[in-house]
Amino acid sequence: MKRWAFCLISGLALSALVLAGCGGQGGQQPAKDGKKADSGQAASKYEITWGTAPAGGAWQVLGTAMLEDVTKANPNLTGSTMPVGGAANIMGVHEGKLKVAFSLSATVGDAWEGKDFFKDKGQIKSIRALATLFPEPTQIVVMANSGIDSLEQLKGKKVSPGPKGSAVEQDTRRVLNAYGMSYNDLQAAFLSFEEAAQQMLDGHLDAICYGAMLYPAPNIVNVSSQKSIKMLSLSDDKIAAIVRDNKGTEPYTLPAGSYKGVDYPVKGIATTCLIICREDMPEDVAYSIVKTIAENFDRYATVTKAMTLAKKENMGKELGIPMHPGALKYYKEKGWVK
Repeated sequence: MKRWAFCLISGLALSALVLAGCGGQGGQQPAKDGKKADSGQAASKYEITWGTAPAGGAWQVLGTAMLEDVTKANPNLTGSTMPVGGAANIMGVHEGKLKVAFSLSATVGDAWEGKDFFKDKGQIKSIRALATLFPEPTQIVVMANSGIDSLEQLKGKKVSPGPKGSAVEQDTRRVLNAYGMSYNDLQAAFLSFEEAAQQMLDGHLDAICYGAMLYPAPNIVNVSSQKSIKMLSLSDDKIAAIVRDNKGTEPYTLPAGSYKGVDYPVKGIATTCLIICREDMPEDVAYSIVKTIAENFDRYATVTKAMTLAKKENMGKELGIPMHPGALKYYKEKGWVK
């Protein structure tokens, strides 16, 4: 059994994941009738095990909504979601235990190049993008009266960089690296998002430091609604260095008013939430999945506010890895990709 699964999901969830992975093997047959794909219905019977994130997170809620729409619109498709996580989602797709998953573009870029978390696993070239969704920007939060005005001043402070092994935590590491820092320079506390908010409100945490994170982040909303906060920007030279050295990252500025009391723009980077699959997913299945998501796109903003930053016309934007040809076919038909 793979190490990543033991680290990031419970034994019960792992058993369900293995069963779901086995159950989906019979569905990987090429479509015999391409016309059905054009109508939005997959010709192939296929079981989708969709890797999201731990229960209660935006990915879990969004994945559930999207999968419900996909299976309702396509009777040949069935499936369930699994609460895994960013890097583990990539490994799950690569190994065939997950058929679809969310991840972040920079993490996907790391996998493609075989660096950082994936250094010992080699380059992972089996993954493909199905859709590009919303940016997840840098969000570094301290108390307004903390006296901390720059990331460098976090040295020696108790800081939560995100849950251990999460895509958020990996993006925090790449931001720290740009400043010549590592977790050894901090009192790093790898807390859940809810725990980080509570410890900050209780005065036990100096900063929440997310290199890239869903916006608006519910735990930061929670803190800002109860206490006065300020957010730290990254310097222009460090932003340029991060973007240069990390596939799938882009400059991003949070607008003034992004959170209560933050009446100024906040500079940083963003990685983007992607939906990924394996390269051997049948083309008609990939086509059907993205077509259904596009046709229901507007309602997803009611599922998570992060989707208000997404545009369906950008679903075919390549970030980090190639698009699956079945997805690309739909985007070209819509005129979103040339």
